[in-house]
Amino acid sequence: MDLHPQVLILAAAGDSEKILSLLSSKACYLEYSITLLRVTEPLEDRMEQALFSPPLSKQRVELALQHIRESGATTLIDFGCGSGSLLDSLLDYPTALEMIVGVDISQKGLTRAAKGIKSALLYEGSITVFDSRLYGFDIGTCLEVIEHMEEDQACLFGDVVLTSFCPKVLVVSTPNYEYNVILQRSNLPSQEEDPDEKSQSQACKFRNHDHKFEWTREQFNRWASDLATRHNYCVEFSGVGGSADREPGFASQVAVFRRGHPPRGDDCPKNVDSAHHYQVLWEWNSSDRSRCAL
Repeated sequence: MDLHPQVLILAAAGDSEKILSLLSSKACYLEYSITLLRVTEPLEDRMEQALFSPPLSKQRVELALQHIRESGATTLIDFGCGSGSLLDSLLDYPTALEMIVGVDISQKGLTRAAKGIKSALLYEGSITVFDSRLYGFDIGTCLEVIEHMEEDQACLFGDVVLTSFCPKVLVVSTPNYEYNVILQRSNLPSQEEDPDEKSQSQACKFRNHDHKFEWTREQFNRWASDLATRHNYCVEFSGVGGSADREPGFASQVAVFRRGHPPRGDDCPKNVDSAHHYQVLWEWNSSDRSRCAL
């Protein structure tokens, strides 16, 4: 529609372009008000909070923190760190970590993380692309990230991390698709609900409209087991929310990969200085207690 914004607004208010032509543009101004009708949480968060306390998001972080502490890791990479919920939690959790790195393709998420994290290095880049500066870290985490990628990209991520980044331990979590029926049932309205919101939740096949896929336990186990076999890692499965002994298992399923032996020099290109594909977005140096945004 090729109308000047003022024309469009007046037309919407019931006035005409003819009336606008009689007014002096210098003497005119627009006055409007905004009414906030409601603030709603994402469907995924509401479903999880209705059933779990503490919320699944917090339980996932706590499980990752437990693995970080038990491993004795001094270096950590959080793949797909987003706004930094895990990295922020590390500030109040005793570990042996000396270097913390977050990687995300979303500059918006990294900017939010930089405001809250006081001791970390944040890189902007794709987690499916190797950066040699992050080779051989003690532990890597990837919490509820792969389902936001296409399946082929999630598979590529697994290969790139275990063949190139080569962390000693890798913790990956993703939703258990089989648990969705329980989550959706727990979100059934007990009071009158907005019809548009209700139809949206019923039409949502996955927990989040941004999810490209969600795997069953069998699919996740096959993906993780195949990766571990190909790249000389062992893998163990756990989760949070629910129980492994009761159907349909955990609400959020977790795979913990552990490297079988130190990688050979020809397996992991740690000395490829040119493989610097990430951009440093934010860095804090503990030696001079300065922080800088790059």
